[in-house]
Amino acid sequence: MTLFTVDHEKCERDGICAAECPMGIIEVKDKESVPHPIEGAENLCINCGHCVAVCPHGAFSLTTMEADTCPAVDGNLLPSFAIVSHMIRARRSIRVYKDKRVGREVLEKLIDTARYAPTGKNTQLVRWLIITNKDTIKELAG
Repeated sequence: MTLFTVDHEKCERDGICAAECPMGIIEVKDKESVPHPIEGAENLCINCGHCVAVCPHGAFSLTTMEADTCPAVDGNLLPSFAIVSHMIRARRSIRVYKDKRVGREVLEKLIDTARYAPTGKNTQLVRWLIITNKDTIKELAG
């Protein structure tokens, strides 16, 4: 199985993917060549997706991650330093909760978003369990 594919028509052969790869497993021989994996790359790749994310041309896809599933960072949506600073400094731990259920759709959206959080070697060995039974929650909290 091939570790990644490069769309030869979209690829600008700029080497950004190779420069960004934290494992150094992508090689670009010259300006006419498309990126290719070094020998043994399949065993070294951590599937972090940096190569896919940094390709401004959408030419790079991992076997485990297509280019179209990796949206580019929208600079207009990035919070300013002041906003981030305020959010971090104004954060409080909630210890008194409302007696109101969180909707299943909201929980599903939260979990779907949380799955993009980084994990060691991008292994995604995280499992989620949603418990809605109040007695079970009290028992586990105890």
